[in-house]
Parts: sequence; structure tokens; C-alpha cells
Amino acid sequence: ENIMKKSNEKVTVEVNASAEKVWKIIGAVGGVDKWFAPVIKTCRVDGDKRYCTTDAGPLNEDILEVNHQSKIFRYGIPEQNMIPVKNILGTMKVNDLGNGKSSVEWSATFDVEEDKEAQAKEMFRGAWTMGINGIEKLINN
Repeated sequence: ENIMKKSNEKVTVEVNASAEKVWKIIGAVGGVDKWFAPVIKTCRVDGDKRYCTTDAGPLNEDILEVNHQSKIFRYGIPEQNMIPVKNILGTMKVNDLGNGKSSVEWSATFDVEEDKEAQAKEMFRGAWTMGINGIEKLINN
């Protein structure tokens, strides 16, 4: 039988836009479909829940923290059908790099079967990098 283990992954992507502009998009919580369009088809927020749809089915998230001071957004996804993991606890943090630039640090812990860990990490890295690049495009277009 496949044993689940705790794992984590993180990417940091530099963005050619100010931390304020980037946080305005992440901190809005809704509108993920505007910057993560290839993955997220629709998105609505209701209280501390975010309901998104994807080609692989629904993606229901718990909004755990939206900290406008430290520009940190934390969320939980108990189950989803895109990446072979469970119990995702994710964090997006915006860092000010000065000169109108910033970076987004996107990380998560999750439960995964050992033989799927490398694949899951690669999927997270790819998706998060695409998402952060999508935020940059949305701001600069």
C-alpha cells in the first residue's frame, strides 16, 4: 500500500512590477481566472471560501489569511484533481525589491505518496511559475 508523506515545495519568481501592484491582485483573493487563465476557468469568493473551476473539476479553497501589512496570502486545499496530493497548505508572499520590482514566493506543504513526490513538486513549480508570470502580464498589459 502507498504510504503518504509530508512534503513541501517553493518557488520565488521576480516580477517587473511593484509589490503594491502585485499584492493588489493576490490580496484581492478573487479574480484568479484573470491571471491563472490556463488553469483556472472561473473563480468566486464567498466569505472565507474560494470556489474555482478547472478542466480537472472543482477547486475549493479555504482562505486562511490575507495579511495586507506583510503581503501574505495563505490558503488550504483539502482535495483537488490536478496534482496527486492532498491537504495542500499554500502561502503566497510578495517581497519588495525596490525600483518598481518585486518577487513572489509561492510555497506549500502537502501530503503525497513517495513515488509521486518528484512529479508533484515539478507540477507545483510549473503551475506556480506560470501563475506568477500571469500576474506580471496582467499588471503590465
